Amino acid sequence: MITRRPSFGGGLAWRRLATGLTLLGACVLIGLFGCRDEVAQEVDTNVPPDTYLTGVPAESTISVYYAHLYWYGNDADGEVVGFEYAVADSEPADEDTLTYRYTTKTDSVFRLPVGQSQQVLGHRIYMRAIDNEGAVDPEPAWAFFGAADLVAPTAILTLAEAFDPLTGETMALTDSVNTTLPSDTIPAGWDVRFAWSGYDGDEILDKSGTVKNVGSIVSYQHWLAPRESSPNASDLEDTTRTIDDLESARYQFNVRAIDDAGYAGLDPTFRSFVWNKDPNTLFERGFEPESGDSVAHFFATSTAWEGEREFFSGDTVPLKPGGFTLAPVTIRTSVNGSDPDDVLAAGVTNFEYRTGAGRWSAVPANGEIVVPNRLTTVLQLEARCRDGFGRKDGTPARMVITINQAPRLLDTLAVEGGEPILQYPLPGQVVPLDSLVVWGFRMPLRLRAVDPDTTTTSFGYAYRTTGFLYGEEVTPGAGQIFETQITVPDAWRRVGTYTIGVRVRERAPGDPNPRFVEVGIPFRIE
Repeated sequence: MITRRPSFGGGLAWRRLATGLTLLGACVLIGLFGCRDEVAQEVDTNVPPDTYLTGVPAESTISVYYAHLYWYGNDADGEVVGFEYAVADSEPADEDTLTYRYTTKTDSVFRLPVGQSQQVLGHRIYMRAIDNEGAVDPEPAWAFFGAADLVAPTAILTLAEAFDPLTGETMALTDSVNTTLPSDTIPAGWDVRFAWSGYDGDEILDKSGTVKNVGSIVSYQHWLAPRESSPNASDLEDTTRTIDDLESARYQFNVRAIDDAGYAGLDPTFRSFVWNKDPNTLFERGFEPESGDSVAHFFATSTAWEGEREFFSGDTVPLKPGGFTLAPVTIRTSVNGSDPDDVLAAGVTNFEYRTGAGRWSAVPANGEIVVPNRLTTVLQLEARCRDGFGRKDGTPARMVITINQAPRLLDTLAVEGGEPILQYPLPGQVVPLDSLVVWGFRMPLRLRAVDPDTTTTSFGYAYRTTGFLYGEEVTPGAGQIFETQITVPDAWRRVGTYTIGVRVRERAPGDPNPRFVEVGIPFRIE
């Protein structure tokens, strides 16, 4: 390839013609006006050389950041004795601002920088010849193409660990994925240390077709986020770091390698970790006879019974009538906590609790939580504390407390003063397909619910066959059987197992949030 700007003065013949015309004009003037006493200024007749670039990548193409260029020069009235070259990121507005360097070579390998975070960067290379009389080609040859660092250099963490400076105990830091929720937590008082190396995989094909590695690591960058917002530079001999002044926080140690093109890539190699373990919050525990184990417990009081009753996590507290209305329930429990890495010997403080997803409230100094006057509800009771560094328990203690037992369906639907009859269909009952045909695919549904808390004998019933929507809720008289005829869906009019969905809601007077239950009654058609 030959790259050369066109010369606006024409070629060598035009230059010689112009010189001849100039001399002829001078002779004519001398003949007409005679000679002056002054001596005429000597005219520089040296023709500047021309420059040509060959063997360069095609204009605007992308090349690896190692580029082998060839060039030569031509001088019409002398000889070329050297060259000057300059490299710019783009064409400057004023070419006189370029910084040229001298060489007598006619080829060279140019290492073109690409920028720390720019994998591809355009470059313009200028070349101009110099003749034996010092004349410089006024119109340098140039070529523009993109230089690319094809592979980002890789930083390798050869050591990433936390250690106890007193005992020497160590713990590997392995999390190189989670940037917001690190999986590694190290105890308060421990230090961390890192060591690293690097590799650059840039390769080219030489003239013989052999793959040649042309990349090398020249330096590194490392920083500990969020403490350090900008990287620290280190050379090839500085590849270790120990950090011994950590505070309770989440950290990410980053390291990047920089290759000989100046490229470091965007994504560093990192290890993320948390310094200072969570404190632990616990609800007070009691001995549960059924499991024979120590289980978180709570106490409930109500005007419907005397004294406090002990319950355990997951239990349901009955809701009983108290006179003419329902008697609300008051819940009481206690919390305590501990710090697994209490290097400050400060213990745990600032206990808080909440019931559900609402705001946290302070626990009194005695550690006792009281939730007063509740009717039907499901309490998601949570509690947490803080350690000496002010770190909150990230996994609060949890206890589920349900008030008011759910209604349940009876198998035998005995009506007071009447003959006992059965629920229809019973779970797992086989319904003959012939019977459905005789019934015109109208099947009976008989249900009766009971409240284990004896707060009501009145219930609302609704059912569904296919889909998720229940039909209209029906409330028969108190203690009465809910009985209806359902139309068997077309999809059920064949042999198979099907399920009727039933929703039963308590109709207890004075309860703003009545308890309900949803059950499925599977049966088979044969």
